[in-house]
Amino acid sequence: MTMTDDRPDLGYADDLYVETDAARPTAFVRWIIGDTDYAALATAIAAGDAEEPYALSRRGLGLARWRNDHPRAEQAVHEAAGDPWWRAALSSSTRGLKGPGGGRMSTVPAPIEYEATSVQMCGLNPWAIGAAAPSSGTIVGQHAITGNAVSCDPFAYFRDKLIGNPSMFVLSLPGLGKSTLIRKILLGACGWGQTPIVAGDIKGEYVKLTRLLGGQVITLGHGGGHLNPLAAGALGQAVVHAITARGQATDPDRIAELDELIDVATITISTRQINAVCALVELIRYDTHSVKAFENSLIGIALRELYSDGGFTYEHPPLLKDLYARIDAGSQDMLQAAYKTDHDGYREAITELMQALGALTSGPLGDIFADHTTEPIDLDAPMICIDVSSLDRGDTTLKAAVMLSCWADAYGTVEAAHLLADAGLDRQRLFLMALDELWQVIGAGPGMVARVNEITRLNRTDATGLLMITHTGRDLETLPTEADIKTAKGFIDRAGMVVCGGLPIGEVERLSGELKFTDAEAGMVTSWSRGAALRGSERRTVRNPIGRGKFLIKVAKDNTPGIPIQTVLTDVEYDTGVHDTNARFAEYFAGQHHTHDSADAYRADEDASQIVGAW
Repeated sequence: MTMTDDRPDLGYADDLYVETDAARPTAFVRWIIGDTDYAALATAIAAGDAEEPYALSRRGLGLARWRNDHPRAEQAVHEAAGDPWWRAALSSSTRGLKGPGGGRMSTVPAPIEYEATSVQMCGLNPWAIGAAAPSSGTIVGQHAITGNAVSCDPFAYFRDKLIGNPSMFVLSLPGLGKSTLIRKILLGACGWGQTPIVAGDIKGEYVKLTRLLGGQVITLGHGGGHLNPLAAGALGQAVVHAITARGQATDPDRIAELDELIDVATITISTRQINAVCALVELIRYDTHSVKAFENSLIGIALRELYSDGGFTYEHPPLLKDLYARIDAGSQDMLQAAYKTDHDGYREAITELMQALGALTSGPLGDIFADHTTEPIDLDAPMICIDVSSLDRGDTTLKAAVMLSCWADAYGTVEAAHLLADAGLDRQRLFLMALDELWQVIGAGPGMVARVNEITRLNRTDATGLLMITHTGRDLETLPTEADIKTAKGFIDRAGMVVCGGLPIGEVERLSGELKFTDAEAGMVTSWSRGAALRGSERRTVRNPIGRGKFLIKVAKDNTPGIPIQTVLTDVEYDTGVHDTNARFAEYFAGQHHTHDSADAYRADEDASQIVGAW
């Protein structure tokens, strides 16, 4: 083979063109070279307009030959594309990268960093938006994007200054796991030494968890226990305890401190008893008018006389029938309060009040309120649940009366714990109140919106966390008066954190005045509202709805990104069936030949320590 000097200029490496003795290029070399413009191809690849050809292909072999023969041209190509030549992607071998600047690297250079605002960088995945995953407090699941463990704990968030007050508002369509999330939070609260209280479990969804934890379940309703609105409750027991401690004290300062606490508690008990009776009377008079000023005075005077000369104490409180008899008999103070000089005029003035009190001591209301409290609230119980699921759902008056009394009794328990703590007679306790099915509670009757509103404003002062759960914001717009609607909408504004599950598009738009959703968050929340994906009839496995167990935690009302989570259950939670709210469908599900995790019988006698330990 000889090289000729008169070979044509083909625009590629000179030594690629070879001739035989007959001055003729070989067929193999001609096949490799082809007609490709490798300089243009290298430029297009560096700019991202063309893909790198396969290394053993015809173009790949030719391009590799061109790069080896034109190293400076290759550098110029990459610099023209915007990156220095040493950032070019080089092929590797067993000894490291090939080409200029290749070989084994002792250090890895830092990647290019770009800085911009979250508005300019929104939508870039995965680091354009922060994906914080708070893990202090009760762990309920994992981050839906990063997979990190995420907590959802109002008290822990409040302690860490993430929210302004320990309260949470939960919104989600039915069947997507609201109650499951709340039960996990209550379970964690027990583990942290807090006392969860479900003051009015309308659907009985927290009874099983309370019993598994060794808590106290109080059943009210038809065939259930009784609740005396005039009972002093746990606060009365705390006063008795404080009076005993006062009798044993010798330090004058200690005695003065206890006297002050006892006086304040005594006034609080009296006020709560009067308010409880007035609230029940207003429910009876729902279509007429509220309690008059002199009637309020009559109730207070009668209660004072019952405790002063009627032989009643906090340990042996009067009943509604005793209050009825005392007001009916009348006294000089009562006549003066009614501004009457004789008993005939007095009895005419109290007719409507006596009719209402009579309704509370007989009929369906009398079955619950006419006798002593069957089971007082136990402050030492790890969890307290007042089960009212047996109430007639159509009897709104009875349901409202029971709910009002339950909340008064539960909040009296909180005040009793604080009294004992202030007196140095017990440790400081934290309470977590769950208000599930909020639409039923606030719609039960007059007074319920005001009662919940009072708690939302004072829960931080009273060391009480509040969980409010409902389906949509529209539930707050179904109240009878415009004033109640405006008050109820304020619950979302004052909530320390808002948790959204699957919601329809219209609901996201309705909440735009209280919450700010980004387009990505709005799309995510609305996508969770869909049901399970359709499947063919030949497939027999069960699919869950897309949004089951998925929630978006919003800790701020501005444009701060939320935290998407997926709740995760432990094996013990599955085995005990504590989250199974479809128990009545078990036979139906089993008959459909579907595979169900909860089809087998649940072991309801599981030790509570296993649940807390698994959590």
